[in-house]
This record gives sequence, C-alpha cells and structure tokens, in this order.
Amino acid sequence: MPFIQIDLRAGLSQEQRQLLGSRIVDIVHDAIGSARPHINVVIHEAVPGALVEGGKPVLTDERVG
Repeated sequence: MPFIQIDLRAGLSQEQRQLLGSRIVDIVHDAIGSARPHINVVIHEAVPGALVEGGKPVLTDERVG
C-alpha cells in the first residue's frame, strides 16, 4: 500500500491536483504493480511565507517558469 506525499507551493487548481494525483497513481502502478485502489497520494501545499527556497522566504504564490 504505497503512500506518496507531495510538498509544493500553493496555487494548483483542483483540476491540476487531480491530474497530478492520477498520473502519480498510474506511474506507481506501472512501476511496482500495486493495485490502483491501494495507492494513496497526499498533496501538501505550502502557503506563502511557510516555504523557504535557496535560503529566502517565498512570500507569494506566483510560480516561476
């Protein structure tokens, strides 16, 4: 029963989170053969100010490139 956790900046739409989770389930299923219903994906989104990148706080939810 794989349990995959993803930590990223806030700002994805519900559709993007759903697509990300769905694709990860497919990849894990293909890679190790776990049944799709047993693969869990949790997406944690860090709010602005709660994330530090390269030693500097990220104070906005704007995505770079």
